[in-house]
Amino acid sequence: MKITLPALVGFAATAASANLHIQTSSGAIQGGVNSTYPHVRQFLGIPFAQPPVGERRWLPPQSLPPSATTKHIDATTMPPACPQITTGTVFAEYEPEIIIAGGMSEDCLTLSIWAPNNGKTDLPVIIWFYGGEWVSGGTDVPAWYPGPWIERSQEHILVAVQYRVNVFGFPASRALDEQNLGILDQRAGIEWVQKNIAQFGGNPEQMILWGQSAGAGSVDIQNFAYPDDPIVQGFAANSGSVFLTIHSRSTDTAGTNFSSVASYFGCSGSAQHELNCLRKVPASNITAYLGTTDGSDLTFAPFIDDRLVFNNYTERYLGKHLSNKPAMFGSNLDEGTLWYDATDSAGAKAMTLSTFECPVPYSTALRESLGLTTYRYQYRGNFTNISPESGLGAYHTAELPLIFGTSSIYGPDTHFEKVASAKMQDLWLAFAKDPKSGLSKQGWPRSTSGEVLLLADSANQKVSALVADSAIDDACTSYYSAYLV
Repeated sequence: MKITLPALVGFAATAASANLHIQTSSGAIQGGVNSTYPHVRQFLGIPFAQPPVGERRWLPPQSLPPSATTKHIDATTMPPACPQITTGTVFAEYEPEIIIAGGMSEDCLTLSIWAPNNGKTDLPVIIWFYGGEWVSGGTDVPAWYPGPWIERSQEHILVAVQYRVNVFGFPASRALDEQNLGILDQRAGIEWVQKNIAQFGGNPEQMILWGQSAGAGSVDIQNFAYPDDPIVQGFAANSGSVFLTIHSRSTDTAGTNFSSVASYFGCSGSAQHELNCLRKVPASNITAYLGTTDGSDLTFAPFIDDRLVFNNYTERYLGKHLSNKPAMFGSNLDEGTLWYDATDSAGAKAMTLSTFECPVPYSTALRESLGLTTYRYQYRGNFTNISPESGLGAYHTAELPLIFGTSSIYGPDTHFEKVASAKMQDLWLAFAKDPKSGLSKQGWPRSTSGEVLLLADSANQKVSALVADSAIDDACTSYYSAYLV
């Protein structure tokens, strides 16, 4: 599918614009305005930590020095993504629109901010974590550009945080004390936003985390990793939770995968030698190896350290080791179709249920037992312009262009699609404004009602509708035992 983005370039700062020059702990930030969205300011690629290069490769994010405040940062172009492989995946085959559009660099610990150009202050803030199976992703992604949403709402700020992925974010090296560097990157980004967002018109006391797939898993991980100080007031998780990590988390305490990379580059030896030696290998060489047949078989994912990522999340729930903040969970009707061809509908359905759909009621039931405010949805949109091919239905990531407001970059939207997009944008914003009660005021009852909100039900041309949760959950009972760890 060919995608044209004539409006997502050409930033311009004008005297008539709201404040585009802002002092932060990272320096003086010069932002811009996209001419297509004149009511949106954007500040792109702001560093929130020192570049994780050289001796800092495979270390937790290091705070910027006090001298950083004297720097001038041109934040008018999209930043490079962290090192990753962008080929050979189902996303590269079917969804080029969610693959990073720009370059890559190890100097990637940056965040980007989109805010209304209207002078308003104390706005709610949505902090976005991208998905990508913890091996890919970034902020320069055409389908996840929030300009259209901010232009329409004029009532919120969105911050997209970049974090290290694959071997750079989750190395599982025997020489390291911290393996979940990507999770620590996310936390460092959240802390930066808390400290600086008021300068952009945001309210640091009114922030939520929002993510999709691995990004949603990361959002939920943060909820358990920092239960006493989550910083944010709510958690929105599209197609993911801590139980997603059951399918993609590392228990490689022997450091086998990291040692395999070291061996390929002639760095075999003690754990410290592997680390020191690989720090001298260019990141591009390492990612190139990860793209080979041998390298692609290696697993680098959130590592069970029982500090940030836990072995048994059911146990963490039962012990009340999570924050008491509200959460929103949901999935798409046809999550698994991207991974299975049209002749294997059973395989696609099994993946949909086990990996994405059924963790939602399981998480919800545990949260309800603790009296935690929870909302549930299922997305059922099936739109020709955003579907890579017929038969995929409400596939994995299909809801995001409607929330970001980017569905029209693929082709003309239908009237129903436009209305559904506006409704979903309003709901996610309502949660950001008031995580506890905002959705209830929009007609979306809490999970204790026994109902699930269906969104963009294309089959019945309903923008939203409530159904009994049993209509979805009855197919899940055989999967719950898998989430006990």
